[in-house]
Amino acid sequence: MKKIIYTLSFILLVTAARAQEPIGIEVKSNLLNLVAKRPSFSIEKTFSNQYGLELSYTSGVLNIGRNYKYDGFLLRAKKYSDDIKPGDLIPFYGLYLGNLNKTINKEGYADRTGFISVAGRNFTANSIRAGGNIGFLFIPKKRFLLETTGGLGYGRYFNVSNYAANPNPKGYLDFQFWLSAGYIF
Repeated sequence: MKKIIYTLSFILLVTAARAQEPIGIEVKSNLLNLVAKRPSFSIEKTFSNQYGLELSYTSGVLNIGRNYKYDGFLLRAKKYSDDIKPGDLIPFYGLYLGNLNKTINKEGYADRTGFISVAGRNFTANSIRAGGNIGFLFIPKKRFLLETTGGLGYGRYFNVSNYAANPNPKGYLDFQFWLSAGYIF
């Protein structure tokens, strides 16, 4: 009985693998991450001309009103609305899951009236984040690609080292905007 189950499972696996019709592997980088003084790196495998699975690594340092350092991985599952073909603008949607390690340092601010008060933040934490994403893929030539992706989700902190008098942060709204350029192998 075990041999029959293994044989049927193997046949099903081979049939599913052949039906995937792989498009290729996309290697890309988020151009907007250059503002954070570091490049990002993504690799995506497309399947069946309508599905993709992307793994990204990003890191950076921002000094806009606060010192913000981050790095982490992101796994995106994508469903393309149309077949992936050069010359077409192809919308997609999907889900993402990842981690993000953050260090945030910000001085507190309170105005003279007391109506506006923003607490200082000074912590280091790890987080798990998940959410949804939408975007567009454009392949102007056979191998070159441009992609824009927006994502919205929620992140939950753990392993928090808080250096300020404020309570530990619990979570955050995870917003992403990517403008990527890449190559298809």
